[in-house]
Amino acid sequence: VDTRWSSTLLMISRALELEIPIDTYLSQPDSGLEKYELSKAEWDVLRKFEKILQIPHAFQQVLSYEKTPTLGYTIPLFQAIIQRFKTLKTTMPEASDIIQEGLDKLEDY
Repeated sequence: VDTRWSSTLLMISRALELEIPIDTYLSQPDSGLEKYELSKAEWDVLRKFEKILQIPHAFQQVLSYEKTPTLGYTIPLFQAIIQRFKTLKTTMPEASDIIQEGLDKLEDY
């Protein structure tokens, strides 16, 4: 299954922007939608995923420039993304396993 990390990031970011209206809509009495309401902990997890996914997204954006040669940026950006993930592991130890999955995937390349 192909995963579109940027699409996932953009979806999460939009949901976080709309957190209050989403909660308001889903919590309406007798709507039958209460079961889909996210808890505070679930919203917090989305914020963490957003922070993690912003890293590869930013680098993907740089490497996707149409009118600028980007081949020369590839290795330095690759090294920078690894460093950013390692730094994030220390600042977000609760997400260390998830971040490590990203680092392991980068090692495949």
